[in-house]
Amino acid sequence: MSVLASNALVFQQTAHFTRNDFAIFDAESQQQVAHAETGGSTVERMFTGARELYVYDGPGNPLLHVSDTMTFGRDRLAVFSPDGSTLAQIVKQWSFFKTHITIDLGGEELQLLGSFLSFDFQIVAPYGEVASVTRKWSGFENSLFGKSTYLLQLHPGLDDVRRKAVIGSVIALDLIRAKADRG
Repeated sequence: MSVLASNALVFQQTAHFTRNDFAIFDAESQQQVAHAETGGSTVERMFTGARELYVYDGPGNPLLHVSDTMTFGRDRLAVFSPDGSTLAQIVKQWSFFKTHITIDLGGEELQLLGSFLSFDFQIVAPYGEVASVTRKWSGFENSLFGKSTYLLQLHPGLDDVRRKAVIGSVIALDLIRAKADRG
């Protein structure tokens, strides 16, 4: 099963002081279909946190790369394909009491929307919802060890480019939240 063929993905995150890695499973078969690894040097991550994540859909088979651009003001991230071309530009919008992130696919704009305190998010296009994300409780012990679980539901009609952009956006959302937690 390919990560791009699944309409329901479970992201199991493990966050450490300098890492923010994910194992990605097909929700139906419960088989791991991809993983995300933190990039950049350990020293850089100690001072700025995880700013580069690489997603692989098999050993040595890159799927996408999420990069957090160092900026003043709004968070800006990018999702790249393995050849280095840009799949999506992600910008956190100013908003009170909710999360609002714009995902620009080079002409088509998606919106990631959610409550400020909630862990439920929707990704919507001009023609309707294309995905939803729900953070699941992993248990007290797992939360102490930096482990979180997310369920991503993708609309069955999404093409591979939009699927990659949505997967990258979910990972980017976690980078944005981690950066906010660091203050």
